[in-house]
This record gives sequence, C-alpha cells and structure tokens, in this order.
Amino acid sequence: MSSLRNSDAARVSMSILLIRHEEPEMRGKFIGSTDSPLSEAGREGAAAKLAGMKVAVVYVSPLRRARETADCIDAPQVVVPELAEISFGEWEGLTWQEIQERWPGVACRKIEDWMGVTAPGGECWTDFRARIDRALDIVLAGPRPAAVVAHMVVNAALAARLLNLDPKQFRQQYGEILTCDV
Repeated sequence: MSSLRNSDAARVSMSILLIRHEEPEMRGKFIGSTDSPLSEAGREGAAAKLAGMKVAVVYVSPLRRARETADCIDAPQVVVPELAEISFGEWEGLTWQEIQERWPGVACRKIEDWMGVTAPGGECWTDFRARIDRALDIVLAGPRPAAVVAHMVVNAALAARLLNLDPKQFRQQYGEILTCDV
C-alpha cells in the first residue's frame, strides 16, 4: 500500500487512485451494503486528506460513506452502482463474534475459504467480481488521473486486477489512498 505524497505528482498523471472511504458511524461490524454515513472523525479526516486533490474525475460508490468522502474532492463525480460494497446478507450490522455465535459452521468455513463461502443471504464472490469488472471497465474508459472512492472489499478486487495483488491479503485503512499506475 502506498499513500499519495506531493513527490508523487508526476506519477499521478495517468494513475487511478483507489481511496477507501473514511471512518463510518458504524464501526466494528460488517456493514457491507448497509448505508452508514461517516462519523464526525470521518468527515474531518476526508476534508483534511482530500482537499486540494487534483483528478479529472471521481468514480464513487452509491453508498453514503463513500459519497461523503468523495464530496471532499473538487472534481466531477460519477456514481457507479457497481462500486457498492459486497453484501454480507444476514451478517450486516453484526460483529464477527455475533456471527460466530449464530453461524459457527459457516463462520469456520468462511475463515478457511473467505471468497468461496458466502454469508447467508449475501453476495457470492463470483457475482461480486463480475460487478467489479464492469465498474473497472467504466473507470478505465474514462479520463485520468481518476479517483475511485469505494470500500475495502471493492478496492481489494480492483487492486487484484490493476496491480495483481492477492485480494485475500489486501488491507486498506479508512481514508487510505493507493496509487495504481496504468
């Protein structure tokens, strides 16, 4: 992972910046497709990190926490529904401990095969990846530099395609910016 620094300005010209939304009000739970707004700290963090960012366009998830983060970038926005976070189905709004208590067998299998096991009522990885591939086609067809403001699992799938990173190993903090040279 890398954060954007002033010394990276020349490199950014053809780049796609993968930005994870800032801290949401709901933390410590699986929120996936739940439409949580940013916390006060998240709004402050977005304003501090993203003010003055120079990109041609911002592609953004339709979820509120991503849109509120993207609003701090002074560039045209394109809401891309395919950039919404993966749905965790019945796990939405629960902690991992609550999930393990309610679905111990599924939780155990999920740990062993994170992308191969789907949360009850959730979105399977294959469908999710197909959706993210459609979103990436939109981003790649547009002007650059571009920012994508989305979510950790979305950015993991995008980084897998753009940077050949293993999505199982991908980690991105709230508000973190990953520069992808394309």
